[in-house]
Amino acid sequence: MEQSENSVSFSLKGDAETLKKFPFIFELVITYTVVENSLTVTYKVINEDPKIMLFSIGGHPAFKVPLVRETNYEDYYLEFDSKEMAGRWPISPDGLIESIPTPLLEHTDRISLTRDLFYQDALVFKHLSSHQVSLKSDKTSHGFTFDFTSFPYLGIWAAKNADFVCIEPWYGIADTVNSNQQLPEKEGIQQLEAGQTFEAVWSVQLF
Repeated sequence: MEQSENSVSFSLKGDAETLKKFPFIFELVITYTVVENSLTVTYKVINEDPKIMLFSIGGHPAFKVPLVRETNYEDYYLEFDSKEMAGRWPISPDGLIESIPTPLLEHTDRISLTRDLFYQDALVFKHLSSHQVSLKSDKTSHGFTFDFTSFPYLGIWAAKNADFVCIEPWYGIADTVNSNQQLPEKEGIQQLEAGQTFEAVWSVQLF
């Protein structure tokens, strides 16, 4: 672990134990940096293996909702920075991604938060036009903007009737129901050449 006045980095290095489940030698460094009212999280994946490394990576940050007293969960909404025409990709009972999306965002930039929104598991999106999504309410000026620029997949989720919402940027996605089970051909899998470094960043800014 490395730490400075406003940041901390955690490192995970491949070893004999990780090789039992993940057949590559690697180092993963995650850095959290706080500057004023913003948090930036940086993922750095280093391939220390002599062969191409296959991997996926993503975040699972959760945010308390409601943000302020005298507001309710249903007073809040998520607003993308572009109007979207995108369906959600349903998750099967086995935790796999279905082959056909269901309509959700139809020329809109807004998702209203409701308790039943996540009763059928997470909202999974692929290749949105937006780079940011904000949590807002008409009953308070406080909220946040979440930047997921360059992440090809986005999940939005909450446990049933829970007082939070997760905004999850992903470089990778769960397997599909019609997968051929070949990891190099898996949708969203990342391939990193020997000795190379992959880096991805997401951030959240409070207002």
